[in-house]
This record gives sequence, C-alpha cells and structure tokens, in this order.
Amino acid sequence: MSTPSSPGWYENPDNPEELRYFDGILWTANTTPLRKRPMQQPASTPAEHGSAAAAPSAPPAAPSPPASWPGQQPPQQNPYERSPHQNPHQHQNPYGQPAHTPGLPGQVALAPYGLRVVAYIVDSIVVAFLSLIFGGYFLWQAISPVLDRFDSAMASGNVDEMSAAIAEARLGWLAAFLGIQLLILLGYQVLCLTRWGATPGKLMVGISVRRLDRPGPLDTDTAVRRAGFQAVVQALGNVPVLSLFGTIAVILDLVWPLADDRRQALHDKVAKTIVIKGRAQR
Repeated sequence: MSTPSSPGWYENPDNPEELRYFDGILWTANTTPLRKRPMQQPASTPAEHGSAAAAPSAPPAAPSPPASWPGQQPPQQNPYERSPHQNPHQHQNPYGQPAHTPGLPGQVALAPYGLRVVAYIVDSIVVAFLSLIFGGYFLWQAISPVLDRFDSAMASGNVDEMSAAIAEARLGWLAAFLGIQLLILLGYQVLCLTRWGATPGKLMVGISVRRLDRPGPLDTDTAVRRAGFQAVVQALGNVPVLSLFGTIAVILDLVWPLADDRRQALHDKVAKTIVIKGRAQR
C-alpha cells in the first residue's frame, strides 16, 4: 500500500481488518476496527409488512481522530466534512492545524533546511579528511609527475602547456583515489545512521534521520539505499562523459527539500526517510 498524501483514517497496511490513522507524515499507533457497510436489504412490500415501509439503515459513523494531543480540544464541527467553499485539493489536519506544523505533541518536527546544509558541509569536510588519510598516497601518485611542469607553465602563462601538464596526470591512480573516497562516504554514512541515526555533522546541529514509518536509527538496508544514492550521483560527476548529468543530479538532490512538503531530498525519497529535529530515539 502506498503512503497517503493527506492525514486521515486509512486501511492499516499491517492489518487489513482495521483502520489506522495517518497524521500527514507518519502512521500513528491509533487503530480502530474496520466497519464494513451492511448490505442494503430490498424494500418490503405492503403485502409482507402491512403499510409500514422499511426504514433504510444509517451508514456507519466515521471514526473520530485519535486523542493523542493532550490539552487540545477538537472542534465541534465534523473534521471529515469539507466546507463548500474549501478547495477540494487542500488537505488539512482533522484538528484544523497544518499537517507539518513543528512542535505539536505527537508530531515530529522536520529539520530546517539551514541546519541540513551546515551538517552537509561538516560531513563533507570529515569525508575529505578521511579520504586524504586513507587515499592520499594514490592522489599523490596521480598528480606528482605533473606538478613541476604545471608550475613552470603557470609561471610562463602558456595555456597550451598547462593543458598538456594536466593531461599527463596518472588517471589510474586518480580513479583509485576517487574509488576510496566513495567507499569512505558510503561506510561513513551507513555506520553513523545505523548506530546513532545521525552523522557527526547532524549530531553537531541537533538533527537526525529516521524512516517514515517508524522512529529510531535506520536499518542497514535503508541506510545503504540512502547513502548509495549519494555515492552514485557523486561517482557520475567524476565520469568524463556523464559528469554533466552527475553534477545536475547532485544539485537537484541538494535543493529538493526546499520545494518538498516533507523536506525530503532525493536520497530521502529513495530510502523513504525524513530528517527531523532532535536525536533518534531507540
């Protein structure tokens, strides 16, 4: 069953015999038995029951939203009835609050975009530092033969000689360094997200990653899908023919939360995760 796009009661994906409340972001623990509409009986004839006609049975009442927000009184108006002046495509929380209002009891607070950017920068610096420690030898072997020639080309201002110096870089050693860098990125993300639910950059700014359907640190499969998407788009950016597409994918992944109602990046969409304020609860 696909995740609903608006809050309400839906068929429980874990038990088709009951309804489960979806608050607009997550499946809550509130359930109610599924009330099936009774089959309509054929109208009775006066010959069978005199002159009295059978009254139609009333449809079952819709279940009330869960009372999981202490101190908040629901409005008297039926929250499941839409006003005739309301936009039919506009979804509201049954309590009249926006589905993604941060800070409401029982709801998660999504991490601000600015904090995610700071965490991304910090994690990028950490990965770069680890890459130099474990792959610096390969990088040095790739660029050392051309350093002297490139310096002389810079001093003379000969553009053709600069291009020739860059072309003499040992691509095999450079590819080995980039491969080590991607492996470090993947291991860094998976280890941190499965153990603490956050990377050091996210821990520093007080945010964490969780699955859409449950809290806590990520399982290994979800963490690998999330980090793997980031590693793949970065790898595409290093391939000469596909570098343009890889760069576009990296940029889209970075800015996508600005236009997403759940503030999910593309790698969050792939792994079905969200980034929230606070530490991951075990």
